[in-house]
Amino acid sequence: MATTYALPDFIADLDRITRDESSPHVITEKVEPLLGRLIRNPAALPAEYRTRGPGGGRGRYMLHRTPRFNITAVVWAPGDVAAAHNHDTWGVIGVIENRIEETRYRVTPDTPGHARLEVMRVMRHEPGAISRLVPGDEVHRMHNPTSHDTVEIHVYGKDLVGLERKTWSEDGAEKRLVTSKYLNC
Repeated sequence: MATTYALPDFIADLDRITRDESSPHVITEKVEPLLGRLIRNPAALPAEYRTRGPGGGRGRYMLHRTPRFNITAVVWAPGDVAAAHNHDTWGVIGVIENRIEETRYRVTPDTPGHARLEVMRVMRHEPGAISRLVPGDEVHRMHNPTSHDTVEIHVYGKDLVGLERKTWSEDGAEKRLVTSKYLNC
């Protein structure tokens, strides 16, 4: 009888992978099938992490936090958008419920505080889909174009809380982005 792959199994595998590997490409290649396996388990994400935040906004929940990686659950309300932004690390994102649209960009500095954003590709991720981010290909915009909540698990190679990053408006204006704390920590 096959055992169900659950969050503690995923955490143990991530701990091993990030301890043994440093290449973002190798790490994301190894994590991708494991996250795919995790999000196929309906019980992998408890109900309390599948809800919107206060006031109906985006729900963001820390599932596991270490210096080498963190695992979060993100719930996108209908119409939610995260403008183009960077992560300054590798990442792997898996869609559990509904779907999300991801636009990847090439960012070319233009003038101080401004950049040219070139759309590299637009992807529509359905349940079970995995998106990998590596430095040099990790600037993206996320959008829930549907009338239902989208639930995802995000894994990043750094703790994003308090990490200074960048976001860009559609016209390329650059702004400072600092991830605030998660709803459960």
